[in-house]
Amino acid sequence: MKTLIEVKIFGETFTVTSEDESKYVQELATFVDQRIRRFDQQTKTSSLAPLRVAIMAALSIADDYLKAQKQETEDTEKLERMSAKLLSRLEQSEQLDRVKTAEASGIATPRFSPLRATQE
Repeated sequence: MKTLIEVKIFGETFTVTSEDESKYVQELATFVDQRIRRFDQQTKTSSLAPLRVAIMAALSIADDYLKAQKQETEDTEKLERMSAKLLSRLEQSEQLDRVKTAEASGIATPRFSPLRATQE
């Protein structure tokens, strides 16, 4: 259920409609407020308009987000490659175990040699 939540960012009060819990929305607002204030302090000498400070903070947040998203994609791809390699090794190990078990019990297992092409 959507609820109205009041948050304060950079001295301005905003009413936000959200399905998230109020505490979470307040955490988001606090994060944004802190990022804006950090940029405002860094640019105090140039006295940027609040909108410009907010835009710079938004760009910084977007940069963090996109870098994290890219890192997550790279990590997921790496885990998938590692999982595939591990699965392949497990399958090889199981196959070797079956051969060893069959040999130990005296059951003949077919041995295949690589095919060789010859010219006649």
